[in-house]
Amino acid sequence: MNAQDPSDTADFDRALAEIARDSGRDAAEITAQARRYLHELRTGHGEWTYGWLVRAGRALLGAGYSTIDYDPAQVAGVRELLGRSPAVVLSSHKSYLDGGALTVGFHDHDLPPLTVFGGINMAFWPLGSLWRRANMVFIRRGGDDPVYRVTLRHRLAGLVAERRPLQWFIEGTRSRTGKLGPPRLGLLVYLVDAYRDGRIEDLAIVPVSVTYDQLQEVREYSGEARGAAKTAESLGWLVRFVRAQRGRYGSVYVRFGKPVSLRASLGPPERARGASPENHRLALQRLAFEVSCGINDSIPVTGTALVTLALLGARGRSLTLTQIRAAVPGYLDFARRRNLPLAPTASLDSDEAVRRVLDGLVEQGVARSHASGQRPVYGIAPEQHLAAAYYRNSIVHHFLAAAMAELALLHAGEAPAERRLEAFDAEALALRDLLKFDFFFRERAEFLDEVRNEIERLAPDWLVRLGEGPEGVRTLLRTAPTLCSDMLLRSFVEAYAVVGEVTATVAGSMPTEDELLDRCMGLGQQYLLQGRLRSPEAVSRHLYRSGLQLARNRNLLSGAPDALARQGAFAGYVRDVLRRLSAVHRVAVERVERTLAQQPDAARG
Repeated sequence: MNAQDPSDTADFDRALAEIARDSGRDAAEITAQARRYLHELRTGHGEWTYGWLVRAGRALLGAGYSTIDYDPAQVAGVRELLGRSPAVVLSSHKSYLDGGALTVGFHDHDLPPLTVFGGINMAFWPLGSLWRRANMVFIRRGGDDPVYRVTLRHRLAGLVAERRPLQWFIEGTRSRTGKLGPPRLGLLVYLVDAYRDGRIEDLAIVPVSVTYDQLQEVREYSGEARGAAKTAESLGWLVRFVRAQRGRYGSVYVRFGKPVSLRASLGPPERARGASPENHRLALQRLAFEVSCGINDSIPVTGTALVTLALLGARGRSLTLTQIRAAVPGYLDFARRRNLPLAPTASLDSDEAVRRVLDGLVEQGVARSHASGQRPVYGIAPEQHLAAAYYRNSIVHHFLAAAMAELALLHAGEAPAERRLEAFDAEALALRDLLKFDFFFRERAEFLDEVRNEIERLAPDWLVRLGEGPEGVRTLLRTAPTLCSDMLLRSFVEAYAVVGEVTATVAGSMPTEDELLDRCMGLGQQYLLQGRLRSPEAVSRHLYRSGLQLARNRNLLSGAPDALARQGAFAGYVRDVLRRLSAVHRVAVERVERTLAQQPDAARG
């Protein structure tokens, strides 16, 4: 098959003929339309252009980042894989710089060049033509044009048949919150279709994360979370973007996850073809979920994420260097015991290491310092809580099972003695359902095993403590190696609380999505000013959007006769979760104060 022009294949001709027959349109007109789409989807590999792109990417990243950090052992594994199998690299998407980090890194580590799929919004003059000559394929997102879908599906299958390693961002757009967003299935559907049709024998999907110590675009994301419009891409936009990268942002970390085989995930092609539409859809979702989990597992913990976690957890108070260091060791120990990936900046075992991270945050305006007192103190800068939360959110998934275990324990400790273990499992599942539009969770049984295993590691005597009721659970929390639920999850739950109150006021005609988001922003800001919200980062259109997904999933906006009862039950449950988060916060504050009290007076904050 000629990947550049699949229009000479019988399969492609038959697919276009079916569209003509089903739509009643002229076959020649549909063929001409498909050829226009093929021209739009063209790409090539010009050595000079590709070399220019590598040099430009290196210069752009070098303006703000000291290194593009790859793991040599992972690189060796990917090199071997790409040498023996067709492959697709599916990456997280934090920044417009991600493509440069992959292009430069693959070149510098002698990996084959990637054929990259990107949104057609980036095909602006004059760079669109250059990018097309350097392995870029520009695609349209959304829409339901059957001619375009068929053309893109055959184009994609042709590139795989040429064994060209492909790459795109599984989220489809840049993450505005710091955590991995839900997978977009579009291109993945086409790959699976090609596999089911026998055009691909197998395909390796390589999860990859691109992580930054600091990121200039975080300011843009914070503005969008407060309601600012996204800036359209253009040549002028590009010039401003390039200039903004000058600074000291630390390092970029590219990490590969465990490859996923299409054949291993879906079974032989004939079995995949024989699946019912529902089973096919579920298999596709499981595949995307497996890849997303692989990306999440590969994301390294950075020093910036740990320090912003401590600063946000202080709830508006500024902290001394000693107080920050006292808040961090439990998380570091947690990560090391579980062999989580760690960036070099995460080794916050000295004042100097913490100060380097703080100085970077202060320089970028995310944090502020006050140094004219007895000792310097650091806090989140005004209006920068959303920027700080972006960094913190990048590691929430690593601690999620432990955070949910803390909340489930508090709930179960209040249940009758004979039902406490059952109540623990039921509450863990209820929290999974509450957070399912913001995080990835495994199937119910596997998820419960994960939560139980996590609490077993944190407190081997947890069943004994749970049997002692509320006081036993509080003792467990006081002695556990780390507590994380309040610091990591409060902003999400407070956002859901605001959404719940807004849905309770909807009556009559249904407001639009933007109108609902505006109402949430207004109420959230009011509650923040009144002190009814503890987390300024909870006032975010991004969090309210996922909260509205949750509300629709629970039929809180349906207008049905029992909607009022459901709204009341939801509001009551969210209030109870917030009550338990506050209980964890009180214990965590006591633990830090107890740690500081054991240090010499000169070291205390």
